[in-house]
Amino acid sequence: MIKNYSVLFACLLLGCSQPAKDIERQLSLSHAVGFHFEEKSDGRYLVIDEPWPNAKTTKEYKLEKPFKKIVCTSTSHLPFFEMLGKEETVIGFPNVNYISSEVFRERAAEGLIADLGSDASINLELLLSLQPDAVIAFDSGGGSGNLDKITEAGIPVIYNSDFLETSPLGRAEWIKFFGALLDEEKRADSIFSVIEKEYTRLAELGKGTNNKPTVLNGVVYGDTWFMPGGRNWASVFYENAGGKYLWADDTTTSWLELSFESVFDKGRQAEFWIGTSSFNSKGEMLAAEGRYEDFEPFTENRVYNYSKKRTSAGAYDFFESAYARPDLVLADLIKILHPELLPEYETVYFEKLK
Repeated sequence: MIKNYSVLFACLLLGCSQPAKDIERQLSLSHAVGFHFEEKSDGRYLVIDEPWPNAKTTKEYKLEKPFKKIVCTSTSHLPFFEMLGKEETVIGFPNVNYISSEVFRERAAEGLIADLGSDASINLELLLSLQPDAVIAFDSGGGSGNLDKITEAGIPVIYNSDFLETSPLGRAEWIKFFGALLDEEKRADSIFSVIEKEYTRLAELGKGTNNKPTVLNGVVYGDTWFMPGGRNWASVFYENAGGKYLWADDTTTSWLELSFESVFDKGRQAEFWIGTSSFNSKGEMLAAEGRYEDFEPFTENRVYNYSKKRTSAGAYDFFESAYARPDLVLADLIKILHPELLPEYETVYFEKLK
C-alpha cells in the first residue's frame, strides 16, 4: 500500500488528470476548523476564524485572482507550494538557512528567493522592494509591528493559523487554504484526499492493535519539561499509531510545562521515548541532563527523534514537511511501536538514537 500510495501521490503532484468535481466539494472542509470559505454578494471570501490564539476577531480575504508573488514567514508553509507545483510563487523568506527543501534551497541559492533576515528583525525595506502580492504570516499572540507596517504599505498580510489545529489531518487540510490563494483548489483537494485516505487506513491499522506501548515525549530545559498536552495535535499521533501517550488524559491543546520529578514519576517506565527536541544522540542527552539514564526507555535503547532528515545548518525537515504529510508521520510511528504491521516500510522522519 505504501508503494502504491507513493505512485498515486506522485501522479497528483505531476498534474495527472483528475475527474471534474463539483465546486461545493472544493469549498468543504472535513477536519480543519481554523478557516472556511464564504460566498457573499460581491464574491467569494477566505475567512480565518482564529488568526492568532484567543483572537477576538476574524480575518477575511476576498478571493479575486491568484497570487503570483508571495513572501512566506514559516517553513511549514513551504511544502504546500511544492505539493501544488507553485514553488516559483515564493519570492522571499526570513532566514533561508532554516529551509530543508532542496527545491527551495536551490532557488534561494540562485537568488530567486530573497533572504529577509530573522523573524525578529525582518528586512522590511527589502521585503517592500520585492513588491509581493501578499505576505503569508503567523502570529503566536504577541502581535507584530512589522506586520502592521507591511499592511500600511498596501501589501495584504494573510494570517495562517494552522498551528492552532488540534488534529494532524486538520493541519494538513490547510493545503486548501493555499489552493484557494493560488487557484489550485482542485489539485489541493485531490492531494488532501489521498493523504486523508492513507492516514485513515494507517490509523485503523494502528488503533486495531491489542498491545498499546506507553509513550513518553519531550525533554527538560532548566527546571521545566516541555511536552504536548493530551489534546495537542501531536499526541493524537500516538493514539492513532496504537500507542498510549502517558499524558493522554490531559485536556491541554497546546504544550505542558512540567517538573522533572513529576515526569520521572509517571514516565520512567515508559516503553518508548519519542521526540527529544534538538538532541540527536543519547550522548547529547546525557551531557545536558545526567538523570535521563534513569529512564527505562533510555537504558533499553528505545529513544527516537525526528532527526533523520536534517540539513547541515541544523534545519529539521520534520518541522517543515511533516505538518503537510501526517500520513508519513503516522507510518513512522507505527513502524516504531508496531514494526510487524509495516515490515517493509522505512521511516522518513524518525530514527533511533544511539
